Amino acid sequence: MAVRVKSKNGKMITLLNPSEKGRKYAAELKAGVRATNNHEVKRDKNGKKITLTKNQRAWRSGYLTARKDNARAYNSNLKKKKSK
Repeated sequence: MAVRVKSKNGKMITLLNPSEKGRKYAAELKAGVRATNNHEVKRDKNGKKITLTKNQRAWRSGYLTARKDNARAYNSNLKKKKSK
């Protein structure tokens, strides 16, 4: 569950847990644009949507792949423990 906190300068910040961060990254990859933690599209000074760069796409894709790998390893270990 996302947590909203107030920073030292009084700005409200939304902190995401790993599953919410994964959902956000998947949505950003699908749409091709950057988004805030509050699911609003980020815009530049001229009001245009900010698209993802090649490096940002790679980072998000790698994050999702790592989460998937960890989930598979966890489930595999559960099966091994249950069979014993």
